[in-house]
Amino acid sequence: MLKKTERKVGEFNASSMADITFLLLVFFLVTTTVSTDKGIKFVLPQKADDTTPTKVKGVVNIFLNDDNQVLLGKKGKEEEVSIQQIKNQLTLLDREISAQGDSIIVSIKVTPGSTYKNYVEILDQIKNAKIDRISLAQ
Repeated sequence: MLKKTERKVGEFNASSMADITFLLLVFFLVTTTVSTDKGIKFVLPQKADDTTPTKVKGVVNIFLNDDNQVLLGKKGKEEEVSIQQIKNQLTLLDREISAQGDSIIVSIKVTPGSTYKNYVEILDQIKNAKIDRISLAQ
């Protein structure tokens, strides 16, 4: 009969594995770049020394409620519009208010249950309407 020869099992020296793991960890920590979110850029006005009151004739309100419905208009005359209609409505209101000698101010009020995506889309529509005076109401 044939004899089975037993093979010796080699030993694995794992003492240098901790060193290699540590070096790889340090390498990846040093070479990895972390991207940070920039957020929405707003240019805030400089602090004014005089506190002249703003005319309220040129204020246009935009309300975004929990059901993501948008109400746009002057005080007491708000009507429901879609987000895509905001630019055209603001352009018309800007012409109307400019004809009276005032400048338009857009006041945005958002309820906590509305989506952030719709809020950003409203800001984009205001920017596309070339309106730079925006009030963020609470």
